[in-house]
Amino acid sequence: MRLEISNLQKADTFVQCFQHMKTFVDSINIVFKEEQMYVQCMDHSMVLIMELSIPSLWFDLYEVEQDVTIGISSHVLSKVISIRDKTQTITWTTENSADKLSINFHAENSKLVFDKAFELPLIDLDTELLSIPETDYPAEFTLPCSIFANMINQLKQFGDTLHIECTEEHIQMISDSPELGKMNTHMPIEDLEEYAINEGQTVNSGFALRYLSNICLYQKISKSLFIGVSGDFPMKLQFQMHENAQLVFYLAPKINDDI
Repeated sequence: MRLEISNLQKADTFVQCFQHMKTFVDSINIVFKEEQMYVQCMDHSMVLIMELSIPSLWFDLYEVEQDVTIGISSHVLSKVISIRDKTQTITWTTENSADKLSINFHAENSKLVFDKAFELPLIDLDTELLSIPETDYPAEFTLPCSIFANMINQLKQFGDTLHIECTEEHIQMISDSPELGKMNTHMPIEDLEEYAINEGQTVNSGFALRYLSNICLYQKISKSLFIGVSGDFPMKLQFQMHENAQLVFYLAPKINDDI
């Protein structure tokens, strides 16, 4: 397997996709197929599922002779990719049956930005991919990532739980606690980039703000965030990147204070 990213903007996005995975899991399986690179993982509390899919055409070079799955420490990978300079391209390679992932950073005509090479040990992870069915959410909306991240960080200061209510007229996001009081964010639907809700329906649910805050660490990989809300299913949060690359989170509703 060999992949190369020469486009520096894409290289930045690629780094951001992997940099924060350590927040959710200690290790990940990365699946390299002919048509895409794919990661699916679940956090230790089994509250959140993350899916990253990057089509092969997204890369400047993508060579996969046969399907390859590698397991790697998310902490080690984050440490390595954080060393990359913004002027450096990225190359990943593995040899068949090898137990290491080679990562190289290279800069063209940049003085004092030196090439760096790493060999990361691979690990065997006994995990199975989950089949996540397509779901039609009764309430769906899209808004800028930065706006949502800012709201979540503000709401987190007043409580542990996001209470969200979606109606045909507005969306309300509320957090409260006996010690800190209450914050209520009222969003008219005309202020959103996109909004759809089942006619005559009101959707209510609650989610742990600490998970939402961690998801918002990815706000820079996309301008807009799609959110699907249901009273019966996990919340869907989808970051859509260029050329059909996407990062999707599924966050289970909060049932009790343990989540």
